[in-house]
Amino acid sequence: MTTYREIKGLKVPYLDADLPSASADTQEGGVWYNSATGKLRAFIAFDTWSTTAPLAQERVSIASVGTQTAAAACGGSEPPNSAKTEEYNGSGWAAGGDINTARAEMGGMGTQTAGMICGSGSPGIVTEKYDGSSWTEVNDMNNGRILNGAAGTQTAGLTFGGDGPIPSPANSNASEEYDGTNWAEGNNLNTARQGSQGIGIQTAALAVGGYVSAYVANSETYDGTSWTEGNDINTARGRLGASGLSSAGVVFGGQTAPTRVANTEIYDGTSWTETTDMSTARNGGCSSPAGPMAASLMGSGFSTARTEVTEEFAHQILTYTPASWATGGTLNTARMYFSGAHQGTQTASLGFAGSAGPGVQLVNESYDGSTWTEINDLNTARKAVGGHGTQTAALCSGGFTTAKQNVSEEFDGTNWAEGNNLNTARGWMGGIGSQTAGLIAGGGPGGSAASEEYNGTSWAEGNDLNVAKVEQPSLGTQTAGLTLGGNPSGTASQSVLTVESYDGSSWTEINDLNTAHTIGVGIGIQTAGMVVGTNYPTPSASMAVVEEFDGTNWTATTSLSSGRYGSGGAGTTSSGLVFGGDLSGDSNVTEEFTGTSVDAATVTSS
Repeated sequence: MTTYREIKGLKVPYLDADLPSASADTQEGGVWYNSATGKLRAFIAFDTWSTTAPLAQERVSIASVGTQTAAAACGGSEPPNSAKTEEYNGSGWAAGGDINTARAEMGGMGTQTAGMICGSGSPGIVTEKYDGSSWTEVNDMNNGRILNGAAGTQTAGLTFGGDGPIPSPANSNASEEYDGTNWAEGNNLNTARQGSQGIGIQTAALAVGGYVSAYVANSETYDGTSWTEGNDINTARGRLGASGLSSAGVVFGGQTAPTRVANTEIYDGTSWTETTDMSTARNGGCSSPAGPMAASLMGSGFSTARTEVTEEFAHQILTYTPASWATGGTLNTARMYFSGAHQGTQTASLGFAGSAGPGVQLVNESYDGSTWTEINDLNTARKAVGGHGTQTAALCSGGFTTAKQNVSEEFDGTNWAEGNNLNTARGWMGGIGSQTAGLIAGGGPGGSAASEEYNGTSWAEGNDLNVAKVEQPSLGTQTAGLTLGGNPSGTASQSVLTVESYDGSSWTEINDLNTAHTIGVGIGIQTAGMVVGTNYPTPSASMAVVEEFDGTNWTATTSLSSGRYGSGGAGTTSSGLVFGGDLSGDSNVTEEFTGTSVDAATVTSS
C-alpha cells in the first residue's frame, strides 16, 4: 500500500555527506540530514542590496555596459546631456573616455573593455564601441530611436523597441541584430514599446517591461529569430535596471505610474519572483547587463531627484544548519551543583567542586573537546561555587559545605592556591569574569543583593542588585555582566524572569527571560549569551529549555537532549558546553552546542 509520505514526498534524504555546493540549478528549500555530522541541513535563498561608492556625477537615463566589478556608466542627462563615462571596479568609480556624441536614453551592451551603445540623439541611429579607454563611432542602426532596449555583446548585439522612428516618435517594435560590423533587421517584438530593458545574449534574450500607453509588465523571449511572449514581471514598469541571462536574470528599480520603485525580481527561465528591494527607489540608472544575475549593480538614476547612489546586489544560496546539541565526553565523577571556568571554550574547559550524593567535592577535571581528565584537586571541598576564568587561569569563589563559604582559590593550569577570601560568605551564586577581574552577585541560602569584584588579589564590595536572589545563572565579564532569573528566597516556586545587566558600576534591569531559570548555567557574553537548563517551575523538576540573548531580547532555541539543572558550562552561543548536573540524579553527561550556521555558496548563472 502506498504511504502518505510516498505520495506527498515529504521524506528528508538521509545522507552520509552534504549535498554539493549550491549552483544555479540547486533547488532552493532542499533539505537533507547528514548522518556523519548528525545535523539537519538545507539550501535557502538569500538576497541583499548594499550601498557602495557613489558616482562622481549624478545622472539619469544612462546607458550601461559591463559587470558588477567592471562596469561603465555612459552618457545620460545631468542636465544637459552628458558625454561622460565613469568606470566601476567593484569598489569605486573613476573617469573613463568620453563618448563622441553626448546623449541620454540609449541602449547599452557588452563589457567594460568591449562595450557598445546605440540610439538616442538625432537622428537616433548612432552606434559607438568602447575598448576600455576610448569610444569609436561605427555603422549606424537602421531605425532611429531613443529608449531602446539592448542585449548581447559588441560582436553579437541586439536592440529592440524604443521611441521612434525619429523624428516622428511612436512606440516601436523594430528589432535589429549586430554582427560586429553591420546592423540587420530582425523579427519584430510582439508589443511595441519604449523604455524596456534587455537581458542575455543575441540568441537568447529577454525584453522586460516598458511603456505603451501605460507602464507594462510584458516579458518577451528572443531565440535569435523570433520573439515569444513569456510570463509577466510582477510590477509593471519601464526604464529599469537588469543583469543576467534569459535563464537566470534579475530586474530592479524603474518607473511605474506615478512613482519610482525599488522592487527587485529574479527570473528562473520561466517565472518572476519578488525578492529584496533596493534601498533607493529610482529609474534611469546604470546597471551591469553583462554580469551574472547573482551579482548586479545599480548606479545613479532619478529618485525624488537625480542621485549618485550606487548599490550592489548579491544573490546567494546558503546552506543552513539549525542549532543542535550533541553528546560529548563523559565526566569521570558524576556530580551536580558545581561550576567551571566560564570563560573557557568548548575544547578547553574545567569542571570543579560540586556534590556527588551527600558529599561535597574537591574534584577538578579538564576537558579537551572530547575527553575529561582528572587533574589536581581544589584545596577546599564545596558545592554551589562561583566559577570564573579559563582552563589555565581559573578562579573558584565561595560555595557551600554544611555552611556558607568565603574561600577563594586560583588555578594556574596545574595547581590551586588559596587567595584572599570573599567579604561575605555565600554559595549558590553565579560566577562572572576572569581570574584577575571577577564578579559575583546575590547568593545564599536565602537570597542576597550584594555583589563583589575581584582584582586578582582581593575582593571589594560593589553595588547591589535591584532584586535580591539566589541560584541565578550568570555570564559575561566584570564590566559587562548579566544575572539571569534566580529565586528571591531560595524557593523554586518563586523563581523570577528578571534579568539584570552590570556595566562595571551599577546593575540595571533589562528585558526578562521567557522562562524563569534557576540553578541553570549561563554561557557567552552580555551581547550574545545563552541560559541553559533549570529546575523551575517546581523544585527538582529539571527542564531542557535553552534561551539565547542578542543584547536586547531573549529567544528560545534548540533544547538540551535531557532536562537538567546544577550543571557547569563554558563557551559561546556558537560553540557552547554544558556538563554534569541533575538528570534525575547526579550526572556525568556532557553536551556540546553548535549554533545556527548559514554558509554562503556562490550561485553561478551558467
